Amino acid sequence: MIDINEIIKYSHNMTLLYVEDNKDTREITTLILEDFFDTIIVAVDGEDGYEKFLKHDIALVITDINMPKLSGLSLCEKIRKTDSEVPIVVLSAYNEERFFVDSIKYGVNDYLIKPINIDQLTHMYNGLNI
Repeated sequence: MIDINEIIKYSHNMTLLYVEDNKDTREITTLILEDFFDTIIVAVDGEDGYEKFLKHDIALVITDINMPKLSGLSLCEKIRKTDSEVPIVVLSAYNEERFFVDSIKYGVNDYLIKPINIDQLTHMYNGLNI
């Protein structure tokens, strides 16, 4: 059984990069993530996310797939060229096979389906072993 208190205790010391272009989704999900992380760097699209990734010491990336300027999967590809170790989680409303295949291709560690919920988040976090 996953001990949510242990996860929260550990994750509070980590910096999360959360990349989401939809304002409403970004605000709601950020509220959920604030229970787990003290420091959340929020980006509004893939380009913004990559710039912020380069400027901060990021311990975990959670990104949407479909975004303007730079898609979430293209963001993952760019991050992997810079850092092969940082855990990346894709958060998407899509559960199509091609997105899963592309996610694996770009070194994504986990895949969550929107809307995010606490159970999904805790199971993902436990599986990352970070």
